[in-house]
Amino acid sequence: MSVQERLRRLLFLVPYVARNPGQKVAEVAAALGISSSQLLEELDLLTLVGRPPFQPDDFVDIYVDDDERVYVQLDQRLSAPPRLTAEEGVALAAAAALLKPASNDALRAALSKLEGVLPPHALERYRAMGRQLDVAEGGPDSLAELAQAVAERREVVLDYFAASRGQTEQRRVQPWELVSHRGQWYLSAFCLTRGGQRLFKLDRIAKLELTRTTFTPPAGATGAALPTSTATPVTVRFSRSRAPYVRERFGSAVRELPDGEVEVEVPGDSERWLTRWVLSFGGAARVTAPAAAIAQVERAARAVLEG
Repeated sequence: MSVQERLRRLLFLVPYVARNPGQKVAEVAAALGISSSQLLEELDLLTLVGRPPFQPDDFVDIYVDDDERVYVQLDQRLSAPPRLTAEEGVALAAAAALLKPASNDALRAALSKLEGVLPPHALERYRAMGRQLDVAEGGPDSLAELAQAVAERREVVLDYFAASRGQTEQRRVQPWELVSHRGQWYLSAFCLTRGGQRLFKLDRIAKLELTRTTFTPPAGATGAALPTSTATPVTVRFSRSRAPYVRERFGSAVRELPDGEVEVEVPGDSERWLTRWVLSFGGAARVTAPAAAIAQVERAARAVLEG
């Protein structure tokens, strides 16, 4: 069974039992079209579902009594969706904006309602952070179609500019994976035209067509190696409040400083990516070297403040 199918079953199970308390295990299992033993496995899983910080009374209490009847007691805080903070709203909008939804897409409709659900005190902060992150700018035009091709395992014909040859060529590919790396989007795919795995930059795709031909990726298929950088590394220092995130993200590459702050070196080959990334920490990160990188982030920060 797929993860999606099991999730649908779990999402059906809780409200069903809430509306029909005291039904026998066999009756609930029949309603879901599964065996009683499968139902008991799902009930065991649901007892581990809850809301942070996961105290004993934060979980969904779903259980079978001695008479083999099923009951559920929901955490009262699940009766209404939690309000978003400004930071959570910006994170949601930034992630969704990468998909560049079409004007009639459900995701675009959801984004248009996002400001309406933010509490008034968080709305101003949300807008200010959004201007800094430029979340309104979407990904490449080809991103949505390629995401569909990856999900549906459909071959794609695309016109691709090959920098090494200085010309646009038509390629037929089997798309495996989409990757965002330092502000650039890449498609990892098996190129049927060239007969091997390739990494395509989405901003070099002039035109693409989703075919009706489907494919099965080989076992263990993974994305191609992302391009490495030979540019001068940039040193970024983070405040104590962001240190836990940096340690988790960069591991042994982090340098600990006496005042509780941390430093890490990142590639400096993409000015656009570096500037956005540093500014996204809202003053909790600053570039300390080299001088050119310091100047570029200062210019961007000043432009945000003056704009």
